[in-house]
Amino acid sequence: MRRSSVLVSGLLLGTTISSHPVLAATHVFDIPATSLPAALALYQKATGIGVIANGQNAENIRVHAVKGLMDDRAALSAMLAGSALVVGEFNGRDAVIRRKPVAPKAVSHVRDEEQLDVIGHRSVVTRKRNSDVLVDSIAYNDTSSLGGGASSVADLLVLLPGVTGIQDGDQPRFVSVRGISPDLNQTTLNGITLATIGDNGGGTRRVNLQNIPGELTGEDDIYKTFTAEQDGGAIGAVIDMTPRSAFDYKGLYKYFTAYGVYNTYKGAAGANRVPGQAGHLAQGAKGVLSDRFGKDKEFGIIVSMRYQNRVRNSYKNWQTDSYFYDDKGLPVGGESNNIPSRALGWNGLEAPQDIEYGNYSNSITNLGGSGRLEWRPHDSGWSTSLMGYTYERWEHSTMNHTYLLLDNPQIWDQTPTSGRELVYRSSSYVRRDRWQSDSSGVLGDVGWHDNISALKLKVGYTWEDYQNYQPRLTAYAYPKKQGLYPLYADYTIKDDFASMPSVSDPDKLRAMKYNLSQIQRYHDKAREGVTNVRLDYTRNIGPNVHGFGLATGFEWRTLNVTDQMNYEDYVAGGDASDYMYFPNFVPPGSHYTLPWIDMGKFPWARQKLDVATSRNDTLESFYRYREQLIDGYLSLHYKWRDSLLIAGVRADSVSFSSLLPQVENGTATGAMGTNHGGYLHPLPSVTFVHDFPYAVKLRASYSQSVGRPMPSQIAQVQKMTCGDDQRGGTECTLSRGNPNLRPRQAQNFDASVEKYFNHNHGVVSVAYFDKMIKHDIYTLLDHEMINGMPTSVTQPLNATNSSLMGVEGSLVEEGLRGPLGQRFDISVNGTWMHGSMIYASSSGSYKLNQLPDQPNYIFNGAVTWHVPQMRGAVRATLSYTPKYLTDPASQPWENVGYGELTSLDLAAWNDITDHIRLKYEVDNLVGAHRTYVQGTNLQRINEKDYYGRSIYFQVVVD
Repeated sequence: MRRSSVLVSGLLLGTTISSHPVLAATHVFDIPATSLPAALALYQKATGIGVIANGQNAENIRVHAVKGLMDDRAALSAMLAGSALVVGEFNGRDAVIRRKPVAPKAVSHVRDEEQLDVIGHRSVVTRKRNSDVLVDSIAYNDTSSLGGGASSVADLLVLLPGVTGIQDGDQPRFVSVRGISPDLNQTTLNGITLATIGDNGGGTRRVNLQNIPGELTGEDDIYKTFTAEQDGGAIGAVIDMTPRSAFDYKGLYKYFTAYGVYNTYKGAAGANRVPGQAGHLAQGAKGVLSDRFGKDKEFGIIVSMRYQNRVRNSYKNWQTDSYFYDDKGLPVGGESNNIPSRALGWNGLEAPQDIEYGNYSNSITNLGGSGRLEWRPHDSGWSTSLMGYTYERWEHSTMNHTYLLLDNPQIWDQTPTSGRELVYRSSSYVRRDRWQSDSSGVLGDVGWHDNISALKLKVGYTWEDYQNYQPRLTAYAYPKKQGLYPLYADYTIKDDFASMPSVSDPDKLRAMKYNLSQIQRYHDKAREGVTNVRLDYTRNIGPNVHGFGLATGFEWRTLNVTDQMNYEDYVAGGDASDYMYFPNFVPPGSHYTLPWIDMGKFPWARQKLDVATSRNDTLESFYRYREQLIDGYLSLHYKWRDSLLIAGVRADSVSFSSLLPQVENGTATGAMGTNHGGYLHPLPSVTFVHDFPYAVKLRASYSQSVGRPMPSQIAQVQKMTCGDDQRGGTECTLSRGNPNLRPRQAQNFDASVEKYFNHNHGVVSVAYFDKMIKHDIYTLLDHEMINGMPTSVTQPLNATNSSLMGVEGSLVEEGLRGPLGQRFDISVNGTWMHGSMIYASSSGSYKLNQLPDQPNYIFNGAVTWHVPQMRGAVRATLSYTPKYLTDPASQPWENVGYGELTSLDLAAWNDITDHIRLKYEVDNLVGAHRTYVQGTNLQRINEKDYYGRSIYFQVVVD
């Protein structure tokens, strides 16, 4: 039986899954004689077992009453006694009802959208109702899941309530939950913590969910309220991905898809001497194969694979900082201390400090697979599994970046939307990157349960590697030094973004002589490994037990991360004329073209190595961090007929050590130092759940959790990275660590009300959350010119206190009936949030009315229209996030963040035969730009990225 196809006929959004497995094979039943759909809904509530039946088979069927203590399968058979239906497949988690005699055709080849109705099944709506804690879930479906051919877990999760996607170009890479940084999510696969090297080897705790393919998992769950059973290191959410199982299917299951993808933006690639690939029809494929074997089908194996190669070119416009003038056109505070001060005469207008254009040629290759072997002997209570996975991602890119840096002794003809400034410097630089990231893991588990107790041992080792080779060249020209001064630039501001329509003498731009100001190559290599062992025991805990129960367990985890950048800095200052050219390409948004550098002609072998600078940069960039966690917990449960109380405590014990270079007067000595630390926090929690009449459920909880600092925040001296996704629109970021950081301590308050309807096919819910965070950590941002490059300088610091509160609402309706056999799946959710943080910088103490990474509100929605006449469906998904802060700056007018983003995707699919399906998808239908914003109120756009639209065509065979 294809469970993953049947469970989701459309997007299953804003829904939840129970935090505990079905433990017992015997329950107390009290099901009256009623219709089959109503009886199955009661059966599901009592057992947590999903039941799937053909819609035609279920019409007008009434079942027998079932009362008393009874085996789960026997109870289901007793309900159907005397009818034309029997219990088919039954594995303790799922069941299939079918007509007599058993049809020889395998259920796994029956299309869910048109030929199966899901009745009383373990839908994620039902899981939300049965859950002890508030959890949002989404299930992956081979035949109708979207997100492009290489859909990832990140693509799925961004559609759930309170979730914001942190973009990598045109795709989400990380997710924040309820406005909390991705570094404060605890991310696990089958309960095992995943290793992460973070962003470009940055040593963060955020897991790159773009690297985890959707087909690896069956369900992906976001736990938003916490009990002692869960890791104490989550303030945002616990994200747990459940791997697919061969026992999700009756027997042999196979699925394969091949697809093409076209990106609409071609870019500069192929113009003159610009390297890279022009836009073209790229390709990909993925597949899943599963089977069960053995005398009683007690063994199962499932494997998956994927491959994709595509081009993702883009263009980028920057205006990274501003000048501030008075009514006479003179700089406020002087040229060296230019500030937006009304007291000093600022006229309230901003003028650009720079106008920049970049074109990015990028090709991406994904390759990987997974395998899982399982053993579940029949009626023994034992189960075990062993799985492994590895996924690699390569990116080969070239960035050509040109800009004019403006001078600010004076401004002419300034209006709110235009003005004229002097050109101080013309700059051109090029870099190439050869990124490679590898995510791998080996996970195993052994479990046993009887009617009362369950014991589970999980062991895993996961690791992630990151490598990059980046050569870069920078060339400058100063018109004043070449007798070409004054050279004026005219700017215009439209939609809060500055551009440059003209310069006073374009011939001077072409006549300038450029000198090399930076010649550099570096190799970056980072690795993190996580070893995780956890043992959990539960007694008398389940969806239909009563009285006292308990859960207790132990966890041991070690984390080891190392990062090393090897620099080659060369003596600069030479004439760059032999390597400059004007491409036959005008950057979008520009009316001129500055010269570009031809890196292919550059003679690296003839350059003189700056040994001292190379050594110092290499030594300063190294760090090693080791962390050990030992946790134990005890959670007590008491269940009444309609109420549940959970109270527990978790002891979170962490010790760490770091090895880092010693620096004196800004120079690395070559010696290494060590830093040791640790902490022990008791983390209490209490949860109350009550079922009211009319299918209304109330949840309330209080918990404490900790936000552990990132490895690089503690261990790193400093690290310079230059790339496509740096902070604040600048080209480079210099990151400094802080070994004195304290972990965050959060108190979490949550309450929710849920109303279920349509036999657990629909739910409307409202949730309130409030978090008070002590010793919050923020990253302070400064802008500096380092080696002539606009650079963001960042350092983590502890704030005094932070707070965050919000309201989250969602509506889900699965299978809404329409005329002529039409069916609709509808999901909408929205979240409103308000945060507060007080932080200090060298210029004073400031209050933020939102936390870093926290939007004020989020909206996600999806509609799937099932059309039996076309044997398929049409789906539209929409997500909207307003602008929000990411990094507070030492000067508030330099605060940076993400701009608002509206994402609209459209897709359709239809069956050609029972085994062949065609899928069509357009991502970013409205052609939205990813923007970055800056200012006290994030009022100005300082970067625009455009990736065009991605069009997918897939052929699915199962």
